[in-house]
Amino acid sequence: MDYKFEKLDWGGTIIFNVLSDLSIIENIGSWNWTPQKAQEIISGVENGRTKPKEEAYEWANEDVYVISNENGLFLIDLMAHRAGETDSEKLGLQLTHDEFLQFMKDFKAFIEENS
Repeated sequence: MDYKFEKLDWGGTIIFNVLSDLSIIENIGSWNWTPQKAQEIISGVENGRTKPKEEAYEWANEDVYVISNENGLFLIDLMAHRAGETDSEKLGLQLTHDEFLQFMKDFKAFIEENS
């Protein structure tokens, strides 16, 4: 998975944007990120890796939904769903916990450096 981050200033509102070869990952970018929020997700995903699906860690913003449990990590593209997409391959993305955790740790570091 390739990604990079950029900080945008939209009239005084700071956006932490994600550019990726995976559009679902790009949907994580937003204006309201803090290092604490990123750490909460990192901790939740780490905790979720051993949980059965009934106790999965779940997090969402308005564009992406993240589920972490013993079976892996799954992202759902809520933006595509709202647009009427029905192809499950375009709506979802399965990653390993480690892949997503590395992404979130990198994103958290970027937020810390640019806040």
